[in-house]
Amino acid sequence: MKNIKINFTNILTLSLLLFLICLTRISHELTAFSLPDASLIILFAAGILLRKTRFLIILLLGIIFLDNFAIYSYSYEKISLFNSGYYIHLASYIFVWLVAHQMRSLNLAIFSTRSFLVISIGFVLSYVSYFYLQNIGSLNSLSIWAFLSNNIYSYFLSNGLYAAILYVLLKAHESLSSSSNGLFAK
Repeated sequence: MKNIKINFTNILTLSLLLFLICLTRISHELTAFSLPDASLIILFAAGILLRKTRFLIILLLGIIFLDNFAIYSYSYEKISLFNSGYYIHLASYIFVWLVAHQMRSLNLAIFSTRSFLVISIGFVLSYVSYFYLQNIGSLNSLSIWAFLSNNIYSYFLSNGLYAAILYVLLKAHESLSSSSNGLFAK
């Protein structure tokens, strides 16, 4: 019976993470607001909460499906999923999951350091690959630096806020968990 509960918890967690990816990754033309993309921190959360590699694969396939849907639904003819820029972008998610997967405690210093690391690496990989997609043929280091500096504050602010929310939720879950096999079993 315990095995069924664990599987149900994993399925519920995976479903929630996929829902949050959908909520924040696609533009929201039918709502009054558009949330910044939280995929990076969602994959970070998945690395902490869902330890099996199959969950990473499911989340990556969900992101690829969602991106493909957005490209064809919104007629982004200039963008293709099958290019080196997109593969670099997906690699940032794998890196994030692997860094989070190695965490064994919710120590604030460790969580903050790893969050900053994944946000920094994610920013460089995601934005350089995005810049590459948008400016094929006209790449130079000055234009890349200008593009990065124009986007750094919003990226770090939104992902830092998402990481802070994740930390608060994980700590609340840890303190509410009455069993000895909590989030990070000793």
